[in-house]
Amino acid sequence: MTTEGASLAPAGAVAVPELARRARNLRLRTALFLIPAAILGALFLYAPLALMVDVSLTTGSSFLAASGPVYALDNYALMIERYIPNLLVTIELAALAMVVDLLFGFPFAYILVRRVRYRDVVRALMVFPMFGALYVAFGMRFLLLPNGALGQLLAAVGIPNTAFLFSMPAVVFAMSIFTFPFMVMSIGTALSNVDPTLEEAAACLGARPWQTFWRVILPLTRAGVVAGMLLVFGWSIGVFAEPLLLGGLNEQRTLAWTLYQRGVISTDYGVSATMGIVLLVVAFVVTYFSLRFSRGALIE
Repeated sequence: MTTEGASLAPAGAVAVPELARRARNLRLRTALFLIPAAILGALFLYAPLALMVDVSLTTGSSFLAASGPVYALDNYALMIERYIPNLLVTIELAALAMVVDLLFGFPFAYILVRRVRYRDVVRALMVFPMFGALYVAFGMRFLLLPNGALGQLLAAVGIPNTAFLFSMPAVVFAMSIFTFPFMVMSIGTALSNVDPTLEEAAACLGARPWQTFWRVILPLTRAGVVAGMLLVFGWSIGVFAEPLLLGGLNEQRTLAWTLYQRGVISTDYGVSATMGIVLLVVAFVVTYFSLRFSRGALIE
């Protein structure tokens, strides 16, 4: 062995333990940084969820009774026997809002990404409906009142404003306004990852606009479209302000509003917690499939 080789061999032998030590230190620092997040998640996310499951197994308001909670599975049986129609109404309204957002959101997202120069300003303006469904519902209600701007417009064309005010279209329209940014941002982000030259190449090859959309744009943005639809659906199932202020008796049967009535007004904490568990399960399933279908397509 030469002198140079002898001098390099111990250095290589020392480098391996040094790299191992640095890797252990890195893992230790990562674990230390994750501990606060894990504690916060356990205290403010998983502990409340566990408490809600515990409450859902109690009858009536016995969870806060002085004699202690009474446990039974009656709440879940009652949910299946009586409140499945409420869940179906909730799913119906969420699905209709999802369809409306898709029909109007895709063209808007395409124009926003391909045609608008100051798209960041438009995105900032779109965030305002996300501040609260209650504001959107109150705004729509005042617009549709007899003295409101839309109420007078409907009266001018011979449409009774009260018929539109307390109806399913008014509820779906208000829910669509609230969830519209989710659809546009999801589709817009997916469109941003599509090279515009692909559309130009399709046009040069003789493809018509609808053929370019169906064979080029839609397949490349399918993940963003599905993710946007599922996001809109997931957010819509928990909305109750629009059905309460703008809907009729059928729309006011949504599970979120029924949950509030049973828990706050009737103090039936067990049934209300059971309804909350059902909504959480639906939201979890929707979120899971939204993340699975996106597959990184929403990374801008």
